[in-house]
Amino acid sequence: MKNMPKTQLKKLIVEKFRALNNVEVEFGDHITVICGKNGTSKSSILGIAAQIFNFEKDYFKDSALSFRQIAGGPFKSQYSEHFRISDQFDQPGSMTVNIELHDGYTDQNATAKLELMKRGKSPRPVVRNNSTVEKGENTSRNFTHPVIFLSLKRLYPIADRDYKVIDFDYLKNHKSQFIGLTNELLNRQSSLATGTEGTISSAVAHGDNYDQESVSAGEDNAGQIILALMSFRKLKEEYADYKGGLLLIDEADAGLFPTAQANLLKILDRECKDLNLQVVMTSHSPTLIEYAYQQSQQYRRKYKTIYLSNTFGGVQVMQDWSWVQIGADINTRTVAAGADEKLPKVNVYFEDKEAADFFAALMNRQFIKKFTNPLPEITLGCSNYLQLIDKGVTEFSERSIVCLDSDAAQQVGRKNPKTVVLLPGKLPPDQLIFEYLFNLSAGDDFWRNDLGYARPNFTQSAAEVIREFAINGNQADVKTSIAAYQGGSKSREIFKRFYKDAEFQKLVALASKPYNPWKHWIENNQDACNEFLKKFELALRGVMSGGYAVDGGKLVALKVKLKGS
Repeated sequence: MKNMPKTQLKKLIVEKFRALNNVEVEFGDHITVICGKNGTSKSSILGIAAQIFNFEKDYFKDSALSFRQIAGGPFKSQYSEHFRISDQFDQPGSMTVNIELHDGYTDQNATAKLELMKRGKSPRPVVRNNSTVEKGENTSRNFTHPVIFLSLKRLYPIADRDYKVIDFDYLKNHKSQFIGLTNELLNRQSSLATGTEGTISSAVAHGDNYDQESVSAGEDNAGQIILALMSFRKLKEEYADYKGGLLLIDEADAGLFPTAQANLLKILDRECKDLNLQVVMTSHSPTLIEYAYQQSQQYRRKYKTIYLSNTFGGVQVMQDWSWVQIGADINTRTVAAGADEKLPKVNVYFEDKEAADFFAALMNRQFIKKFTNPLPEITLGCSNYLQLIDKGVTEFSERSIVCLDSDAAQQVGRKNPKTVVLLPGKLPPDQLIFEYLFNLSAGDDFWRNDLGYARPNFTQSAAEVIREFAINGNQADVKTSIAAYQGGSKSREIFKRFYKDAEFQKLVALASKPYNPWKHWIENNQDACNEFLKKFELALRGVMSGGYAVDGGKLVALKVKLKGS
């Protein structure tokens, strides 16, 4: 069987259809993962692939094919199952797709076109110019090849389905195989299996403490995928001229946790080899996409990742992109950097809200601010961020910037990760702003603000700090006071309570006003701020270049305006 010729889809060249115009989609011999934003026609590609084939007749033996899947369905997908044709927009002539494949029945490369033509009351896609057809015969026919299309219909809520238990003959005789594959996929130890028919024909593996009535959507999805694989195995056993098959799965990761997603690809890889299958799936899963990408680097013909991007206008096909590149585009809004250039927004993480407030003031009126996406609601400790970076978690080690407090310098050490920038000053932000304001004289113009928040108001907000650390006189040295502190509370928590004081927060909230404390600190510490801005610019350029694959020539717009210039 291994030497038998097999049918394989090689390439679709979509001249026009919906969002697709002049794009080429090249398929892997085993597994192709298609991903992209909503509206980029991922499912349309699956529909086109399904529409090309039929499995009702062997034209070269002139004999009918009546083979059925385990649950009784045919090895074909009706066009109404994979296309919903719009009478208004999907008119005859609006679809032209050039098809390239290897035909197992003639053991030769073949071509055809798929076009939308008038058939009855409504347009429908029709294969034309099938190059395997003998002269004088009608060339408007599909290629012979078994197809199973697992659409999103398989995810119909279990509670809303109309179904009954049934014993599928093949499943009944191969139940242990079905249970074993399902357990391998879900990393479970189920011992029973039940088939159902009704709204959807399916099968699930389960334990003896629950049955098909209480399985999860993920278990049911897994069962339908395994059932499809076993249906191809059944066909291979029954059909002497078996030439492989095509399995199409829309949103393959739906309901599956990350480990199950990885297991799915391992199972598919093995079954593709054994059953001469070609699998094409859509997915938004980083696990599936990155696994397929890594495999494609080693086995370039067997695996393909296809990313459909509409970031820069019409849909473009990005062949063999990694998740780092895809994630940069799929998760990030682009921002105009100039008349013709767009750049992504980069996430910026902080240890706490105080750091985020400080950063916001530093970025005030900076052009590069538009390319940042600060995330003040996500706060982790310095050691947590550094561990994520050290472990190579791409969100933190390549695709984002982490602004750590200046006292993290020792922890950062010589490694100096390229995505880490230390905030200016020699203290954590809450301690830094306390010391700065405490050391301002009562007559400083800062205290003459519209809020009426004068120095006595500040000392009231900071009363716990002043008391706990025995700070006297008109000058404070926070480092020295903390070193001498012998109280029972954690010093960091005391300063945080001061910063969160409701009256003090009224002052912080007025970011654009001259009496915002951070703005006042920045105006009086311009050298330290400029050093931070230069390092931040360097980090931003590095992240866009390395993590987002932005060409260096497009980064000329990323310039900070130094304070005092």
